[in-house]
Amino acid sequence: MRHRRTPGWQRILPLLLALGAAAAAAGPAAAAYQGSVYDNKTAFTTCAGINTTIPLQLRALATDGFKFMLYAPSSFEATTFTAAKVLSRVPVDAGFYVFSHGDHYTTGWGFREDNGSCAQKIVTADQIVALRTLPGTTAVRSANVVIASTCHLGESTSTFPGAFGIEKARSTSDGTNYQGPRFFLGYVGTAWTNDMLSFETWFWKYVKSGHGLGESFQLALRSAPMSGLTVPNWWGTYTYSGVPIPSLPCTRCR
Repeated sequence: MRHRRTPGWQRILPLLLALGAAAAAAGPAAAAYQGSVYDNKTAFTTCAGINTTIPLQLRALATDGFKFMLYAPSSFEATTFTAAKVLSRVPVDAGFYVFSHGDHYTTGWGFREDNGSCAQKIVTADQIVALRTLPGTTAVRSANVVIASTCHLGESTSTFPGAFGIEKARSTSDGTNYQGPRFFLGYVGTAWTNDMLSFETWFWKYVKSGHGLGESFQLALRSAPMSGLTVPNWWGTYTYSGVPIPSLPCTRCR
């Protein structure tokens, strides 16, 4: 991932939107659907010496977005965003967001923890899939919404979506090739933080306006001012609202 000025570092029926709104009005009906939001601010503010609030802004956007979609999110940064924390929560995450360095490291596709220092461990897709695989099977417990706000993890060869039971396939706006209540958003190649903030600001704006996640992605691409150097990508169900509902395990993601 890269900072904009300093080189370095998205088929569910419309009825579900109405059901989601009703559930939100009724109270904490979705408390069982855990969401985790992580931002690696130390890599920028301490390690790279950049005075930026972008990590904080992205974390706030994602946390509010997950709440809107009826998840119960908890957010972590600095010393609370550790590899151990991620791995302790990831087995049951229905929603997952991370802003950090992402790449295909020697240990595999993954991202770096924050931990408040510049010696940052890597959390890999292999570690995640091991924790989300149902005992005695090769089926991966599917998450509903996963956003990797990092470099590289949205590429066609990335194994990161599959770690959460999301295949690298897309449905269309008419429901063809339905992928279930699943959606993954990531970036191809090097991503720039200002571009990511611009794109995700508009993405969440459209989500909160009642658009499906795939449509929100497309609308954000048209609306968000970006440099042209950052390439967002998505897989999953175009019309999915993001509201957490039970999702069958993915048996073809490993």
